[in-house]
Amino acid sequence: MLAVSSDCVSTRKNAEECPIVSHRIITLDAGRYRRQIEHFEYHWGLQKGELDLDSPHNHIELRSDMDERLRDLEWTLVPTSETLQLMLEVSKYNMTASLESRKHCLNEFPDAEHEYDIVPLFLLQNGRPALYVNEGKSTKTFRAPYKALPRIKSRAHPFFVVWMASEQLVGTAPILFSEKKSTSLTAPVGRVVHCWTQEPPQAFLIGPDVWKEHRHPLSDDGYVARFALRDSRKGNAAKESRVRKTTRAPCRQAKSTTVITPYARCDSRPARTRGSALPRSGVDSGDEGGKGYDVAELRAWVDSIVPQTIAEASNCWDPAWLDHELGTDEDLARYRREAARDVAEALDPQMYADTCGTLTYKSVDRSRVCSNVWARSAYDVCLWADDPYAR
Repeated sequence: MLAVSSDCVSTRKNAEECPIVSHRIITLDAGRYRRQIEHFEYHWGLQKGELDLDSPHNHIELRSDMDERLRDLEWTLVPTSETLQLMLEVSKYNMTASLESRKHCLNEFPDAEHEYDIVPLFLLQNGRPALYVNEGKSTKTFRAPYKALPRIKSRAHPFFVVWMASEQLVGTAPILFSEKKSTSLTAPVGRVVHCWTQEPPQAFLIGPDVWKEHRHPLSDDGYVARFALRDSRKGNAAKESRVRKTTRAPCRQAKSTTVITPYARCDSRPARTRGSALPRSGVDSGDEGGKGYDVAELRAWVDSIVPQTIAEASNCWDPAWLDHELGTDEDLARYRREAARDVAEALDPQMYADTCGTLTYKSVDRSRVCSNVWARSAYDVCLWADDPYAR
């Protein structure tokens, strides 16, 4: 039997009684589940930020009654076995391919009508209504258990559809069908979706270190600073301990090699007089002739800051200023335009451990929230000596 349009199937004999609606296939919040979207983008061969959940590829036209029943898990649609096999091959290839050589899902599956199988789910229990298929000149009736249903065709993309089908089948097939039939339904789509659980490489998730060339030469990410921030009375340098394996002495003697850090190179004072690398209130950080700051001056400076709520403290870049920067430094301007994750969402455990889909994998939390913001958001504790936001 030839495939029919997706809006030609209805539980009403007169399908015109039910208007045509556009059903959104993947309903994830792209902002809240940004990590999920990044997995899709990488394994589908897309560039970061390219996936658009508002595109026609993520929508299918259905009659309103079938749309409601699809939301209620009464039925679902699944790509054909041939399409699933090709999707599996593309997904496996992208798992090991380089960023540049990945296969683009739209190139492998062009923007055209694709065929899908109708899989009845709770439709088999909830009233078992008849399905009417409009074949143009005639309407054909299919009653439960809905044998020989025709395939439907739609411009919805198979990569979106297989994700929805996997979620729906995993939760319903083991309840409704025998183990053998349940496995035959869930395994083909599950193999495809399982490929998408692999963590994308950091080169894709984070991209080039745009800020590196804009940082101060002495700035680093903390790996070098952890030695320099130690009390200099113990040595403002990292010491590597090596053991001399051969010696004339009766016991092996340790030798130490001092690695000079960039902080020490710029500090001409003797190590015994440097003190801690971290500034302390009321303590001079320079030599004896330098100017120090006492606690009263620091409190006055903190009091001069206008208190802001956490919501008000978010940065807002002037678009005109960004346009000017775009002409001088395109990479940095594009980096600034990247959407920042909300702190509360980044700290939400369900962002990296959920009960469905690829969110079940264990991964490193890339929330990039500094300790001050994390403590403020998670425990409502300010790590500063005095809380400038306290009322």
